[in-house]
Amino acid sequence: MIPAHLDESLDLQTLVEGLDHVEGVCWDPVRHCVWAGGEAGQLYRVELDGTLEVVQVVDGAQFLGLALDADGALYCCDVGHGRVWRIDPGSAPERYGEAIGYPNYPVFGPDGTLYVSDSGSFVEATGSIVAIGPDGSSTRLDVAPIAYANGLAINEEHLYFIESSRPGVSRVDLAGGPAESVVVMERCVPDGLAFDERGDLYISCYQPNQLWRLSSGELRCLLDDWTGEFVLSPTNVAFYGEHLDRLVLASLCGHSLTTIDVGARGAEVARPRVRSST
Repeated sequence: MIPAHLDESLDLQTLVEGLDHVEGVCWDPVRHCVWAGGEAGQLYRVELDGTLEVVQVVDGAQFLGLALDADGALYCCDVGHGRVWRIDPGSAPERYGEAIGYPNYPVFGPDGTLYVSDSGSFVEATGSIVAIGPDGSSTRLDVAPIAYANGLAINEEHLYFIESSRPGVSRVDLAGGPAESVVVMERCVPDGLAFDERGDLYISCYQPNQLWRLSSGELRCLLDDWTGEFVLSPTNVAFYGEHLDRLVLASLCGHSLTTIDVGARGAEVARPRVRSST
């Protein structure tokens, strides 16, 4: 039953419960499952029927955002160890790139570069974005200090990034150059990003339990759960399913994954082949 204060057209559903404060989610189009990471280093596999499996646990880890490559390996931001792990489920984790102060969210560029937000301080702009090449070499983008770098997304030639304590969204050309503001928000803490196939941008807010859509420069609130009972602290978001026609929302302060129908299909996310098959 949809609560009265939420839009029934969103078709709010709970995909799975029993998770340990999940922040990151990503869709696996080959295995047809959703991957998520737990607060104590759990790597969760969630089937579309809600079946839950703890595939792996990394001691001392605290997983945030996740990304997936063409070979099915996961790249997990771990603030417990201050680094990104490459995890081929069933195999030992491998360190990927250099140590990062507060690795929050990863996203692949079409050339195989993995961009990772290094959040920095919430009270002053010290965040940055690390670019890890397919050879494992790490550099930082030459952009002004970011006001708590968070969720990332790539659309066409731009890398979009959350500035949680600004609050708002900015972007930088993948070819280089200064960052530019995309949208400024008010009295919220934006966290996650996802694009649909039309180019509209979805922005989830850790507080106050909201989801926004930016379309043709117009910002509209799609979901506002002021009770926190149904959609609690939505952090990372991802379109999922065979047709990418539902959006899954993580819940950092809760124990479930919630899914909704925003009336649009998601854009394909780059999953390049990072390692040679030879």
